[in-house]
Amino acid sequence: GSYPGDSEANSCENNGCKSLTDGCLCKTNVEESVVFTNIVNISKEDVMSQLSMGAPGPQDGSVPTNISNGLTVHMVGGNVDSNTVFEVQDKGRTLYLKNVLSTVSLEGWAMPPQIYEAEDAIISNAPVMNNSASATGGLYVYTYDGDSSSSIEWNLNATISGTYSITLRYALDESPRPVSVFVNEQEILRQLENPNPTVPFNNIGSNPSGILQRCDGDCDSDDECGYGLHCMHKSDPVHVPGCNDTQTDGWDYCVDINDFDYGFTLLTSGGWDDDWYYSEPLQVNLTAGPNKIRVQIPPGHNAGPSIDHLKVEGLPMFTSPSSFRNPPHFMGIIPDYSPFGLGEQNLRDAQYETDAVLDHYFYQDNIAPFLCTRIMQRLSFSNPSPRYVAGCVAAFRTGIYTSGSETFGSGKYGSLEALVASIILDSEATDGAISSDPGYGSIREPMLKVMHLMRSMDYQTSIPTTLDGAPMQTTYNAKLWKIDEKIGQGPYEFPTVFSFFLPEYVPDSGPNLPAKLASPESMIVTMPNTINLLNGMFSLIKYGLSDCNSGFSTYPGHSGCSDNGLYLRSYGHLFYKPTTNATDYGKAAELALLLTAGRLNEDNLNTIVDACSSEPDDESKTRCMQQLIITTGEFHSTNHVTHSGDNRNSRAVMDDSSSEPYKALVYLYLEGGVDSYNMLAPYHCAPIDVHERYLTIRGKTSKDDGIGLPLDQMLEIPSNNPNQPCTSFGIHEKLGVLKNLYQHTLFIANAGLLSKPVTVADYKADMDVQLFSHNSMLLETHKDDVESEYLGTGVGGRLADVLTEAGIATSLFSIKGQQIFLSGEEGLAQYILSSEGLEAFNENPSINNMTGVIMALNNATSADSGYFAETYSSKVSDSISQYQLLKKEFDNAETSVEFPDSDIANQLKIVTQLMKSASVRRSKRDIFYVSHVGYDDHRRVVDQLNKNFVEINAAIEAFVDELKALQLWESTVILQFSEFGRTLSPNTGDGSDHGWGGNHFMLGGSVKGGAVLGQYPDDFEESRSNNIALRRGRLIPTTPWDAMLKGTAEWFGVGSSDMDKVLPMHKNFPPELIYGKDDLFVNDLEPAS
Repeated sequence: GSYPGDSEANSCENNGCKSLTDGCLCKTNVEESVVFTNIVNISKEDVMSQLSMGAPGPQDGSVPTNISNGLTVHMVGGNVDSNTVFEVQDKGRTLYLKNVLSTVSLEGWAMPPQIYEAEDAIISNAPVMNNSASATGGLYVYTYDGDSSSSIEWNLNATISGTYSITLRYALDESPRPVSVFVNEQEILRQLENPNPTVPFNNIGSNPSGILQRCDGDCDSDDECGYGLHCMHKSDPVHVPGCNDTQTDGWDYCVDINDFDYGFTLLTSGGWDDDWYYSEPLQVNLTAGPNKIRVQIPPGHNAGPSIDHLKVEGLPMFTSPSSFRNPPHFMGIIPDYSPFGLGEQNLRDAQYETDAVLDHYFYQDNIAPFLCTRIMQRLSFSNPSPRYVAGCVAAFRTGIYTSGSETFGSGKYGSLEALVASIILDSEATDGAISSDPGYGSIREPMLKVMHLMRSMDYQTSIPTTLDGAPMQTTYNAKLWKIDEKIGQGPYEFPTVFSFFLPEYVPDSGPNLPAKLASPESMIVTMPNTINLLNGMFSLIKYGLSDCNSGFSTYPGHSGCSDNGLYLRSYGHLFYKPTTNATDYGKAAELALLLTAGRLNEDNLNTIVDACSSEPDDESKTRCMQQLIITTGEFHSTNHVTHSGDNRNSRAVMDDSSSEPYKALVYLYLEGGVDSYNMLAPYHCAPIDVHERYLTIRGKTSKDDGIGLPLDQMLEIPSNNPNQPCTSFGIHEKLGVLKNLYQHTLFIANAGLLSKPVTVADYKADMDVQLFSHNSMLLETHKDDVESEYLGTGVGGRLADVLTEAGIATSLFSIKGQQIFLSGEEGLAQYILSSEGLEAFNENPSINNMTGVIMALNNATSADSGYFAETYSSKVSDSISQYQLLKKEFDNAETSVEFPDSDIANQLKIVTQLMKSASVRRSKRDIFYVSHVGYDDHRRVVDQLNKNFVEINAAIEAFVDELKALQLWESTVILQFSEFGRTLSPNTGDGSDHGWGGNHFMLGGSVKGGAVLGQYPDDFEESRSNNIALRRGRLIPTTPWDAMLKGTAEWFGVGSSDMDKVLPMHKNFPPELIYGKDDLFVNDLEPAS
């Protein structure tokens, strides 16, 4: 609905609110109204949908009335009113709800609250003290040693004549103290409500033996006074409120502060400089224009309070039409400065609020289908049917699942016993007929495959007893050394908060893609993971658990690697042996039953028996059969396989007859959402001081430097663009390589994912994307095709499609896992490597032509064969063929430059090694994907960027040096992307949060560098006049990704007729927002001779 500040007509000022950078500050009023006035035809759903305020229980004296199953009404005196409490049974819990609606309405001020610091006022006979920790301005005025000459006077301007409210923020450690208030030299006395009748002084004497009552003296502390009374300390005989007759000089008397008519009577706060309270408001009349407000210690009194500031605000003048439901909460909004944590904010309330939030999540309607679907996926059902999920949801919510005569669960909402039983006992899990559905099942997780092999084949710890030397430890656990780095998965080693793979991931090739069937585990079925998994399992079978030939463990300290059944170099090995008197076929079938649950098809079984028949003994045959079975699609998935009888197509050898010169594109992805406004910041800007605005939005104040870049932490570069608000910008000081290579570097300012130009007014309607979500923005950035005109493809893959069709041989490489960025329509597979390079595959194979046998076991399948097995088999076949193609050339490609020891440097080093093999691979175009992680900096963004930029700077520096040594610098362009920019406004952890637009760079020997393109903003604050600024400094991009991609695609060889496929959205932008080849690059390379 409408709210103050949402339009020019409905501005903050027009609603009597204070305008802030991220909205309006409005005075509020809370009203409670009765919701239900009778209980006729009332239902549980009515109560749940309209009541939100909780009650501890029924009111005293109420009588319960049962309305329906799960709904009871507790009424006092038979009336349905504000005392009525509704008792609701919902999802296994009892809720008590008040019959009230709490509404927050907005009220306008004559003048919004203004803070006037004490240290900035005119101060008499009182020192200014330093306390940067809790005083709002870092300083306060200390009047403890003062007298009636101690005062603080503020000069202020009132917008209009009228009544205003003033309050003091103060600290006081002893008895209550009065403070006189003067407005424009006239003393303001507080109007008392129900004052006590005056009584005479009772001069009992010093050190009284009993408790003193009102007007009794002499007291020394509040403890000597009766309940609710305070000891009034004074230095001279002065008026004691509520008392009359004769007082004794120098005596102090017990008083009731309700009798005090001073401007402020301040209660003790618990300390002098760290426990700050606000006084009761005092209404005063101010005239339009200059006014003076003075507070001072009254005559005869001493030891005044510590004063932090004066707050002045106008009284409500009118009521805004805006209102909203008062959201229930436990935590107070006033910070707790009390020494024992018992103030407005305390641990108890924080725990209550945390419990309430967790309950909200736990009982939220989406939690049951979410958990059911995710757990089903982990239990081998990647695409459960809606009926299957619905049964699981019902079991979770009711806490009961019945199968035959057996009942599972506690009968309470959220029973995991009922949930799991509903999954594993449902017909979709138990009916064997459903396995004939090719879309049923899943690819198995790598770690589960390793565990399955070890358990089914009876792995046991076993240290050889025949070794020379002292006895060795024999109680090792299964030592799987850095298993996550080898196979892409390991216990407690999640690469990101999103786990090892995304639940909605659809493979980039195979039958799952057109069927749109998720296969989360396929995301980590990459060439290095596949090769390492097979290597590790081969090693475990042949040598036991060790380091032999890329095994899963470490060197145990003894013996060599021998495939002789003795397992001398291992911590343990597989002990299972098939039935002794069985035939070779029977033994293979027995192993297949244990390793594939009997799914291994007859053709594969016979192939394995034949391949292992020449082994010299039963144990050798067993090891051979085990190795071959664990390469099949039936082991790696839960599918049945039917071969078509055809060989699987291998990667075609490229034609290098074209005279095209070699070119390479390196897509450098800074994963997590880089805070790019700290990569490129304003430096010298006029007439608008953009850098000052930048520092302000980045949190700089008199007490805090914020998270922005000061001038002395930047490397200045000229913008060389008259359209920019600054003649120069600053690169982060840790990115010196971009300064040094600026003549070959372009920055694109405020760029991001866009399907068309949008503003604050229309971005929600025109951008059908989860804009601030990692998963969504990473995917959409890689696709650059919001409308999915080319489903399942990325911009790099489509670029390769067009070039291949034009006869330009193109290769695709990812050094960071499988990426949709490199997926195209034409089936050109991406080579997937790790930053560690290429491991040797199946070194010392057990039989001749073992690779050929593995390829035969994973040959082409029929249309009715299991989709997940086919996806695995196609990927393992492609991985092995890719490996064979690359391994020899890769091993011979040494670099002349020493690269730093970091993951991103290793990735770029591998890129240069692959570039050297381009001629052997007959490739004219290479597209590389590399990634640097760690940019999701919700905390300590300044420190994290310093660390990350040091790494990326050193890596790019070495990469460029190697390119120059290879004479490929002019042939290469690096494009830097990230899923989004970040908020310019910092969060409470000195970090920044998910934003949208950001600054990006491209560099290369042929780049026409030395300029900042795009449009750097000159205003970062949300306002009616700023059509690209959202809250907290989130900026809508003004330049699309397509801007630098179009010119790069042209430089790479894409013609205008094919550009719509490569960049389906580029036609949605005016020409001035899209850069062509001549805008981004110098003269093109000469064709190869």
